Amino acid sequence: EAPFQLVLGGRTVRGRIDAVYATDEGGFEVVDWKTGRTPADPVQLAIYRLAWAELRQVPLDRVAAAFYYVVDDRVVRPDDLPGRDELSVLVTA
Repeated sequence: EAPFQLVLGGRTVRGRIDAVYATDEGGFEVVDWKTGRTPADPVQLAIYRLAWAELRQVPLDRVAAAFYYVVDDRVVRPDDLPGRDELSVLVTA
């Protein structure tokens, strides 16, 4: 687990990223493990992705993100995760 603290829209967001893997392309993939079957919120995953990019000081486009649903042994990679500007608006709405 990787702890993080991130300021979005004037609010401090804290959390722990379950896992991060290096990719063959020289980037990273943030993975959030889910133990249930309920669809997860992609905003949470987008925050983890942004936090990792900023922690490692790499461009956001070098960080992929996925949910891993343990019960179903299934990986879901949401398309079009929001970036910093969009997340700042979402967390203050």
